Amino acid sequence: MLDSSLIQVVTEEKKLVEEKYIPHVVEPSFGIGRIVYVILEHSFKIREDEEKRTLFLFPPCIAPVKCSILPLIPNEEKLIAKISGISMI
Repeated sequence: MLDSSLIQVVTEEKKLVEEKYIPHVVEPSFGIGRIVYVILEHSFKIREDEEKRTLFLFPPCIAPVKCSILPLIPNEEKLIAKISGISMI
C-alpha cells in the first residue's frame, strides 16, 4: 500500500512550441532495381501479328545502342568491309 508521504501531486502549466522541420533531401524508398524493372516493363512489346516474337522498344534517351548494323550472311568479306567502313562514321 502506498502512503501519502510517498506520493506528490503537482499541477503545472507548460507552453509547448511547435517546431516545423522541412527536410532538404527526400530519399525514395525504392532502389535502382525497381527503376530498371519499370523501364524494362514499359519497353517490352509483343507484335500483334506474331505472339511468339517479343522485343524491347526503348526510348532514344535511354537506349544502350542508337543504331546497329549487322550482317545477315556470316563471313562474307565484301559486307564485312562495308560494315566496318560505315561503323567508323
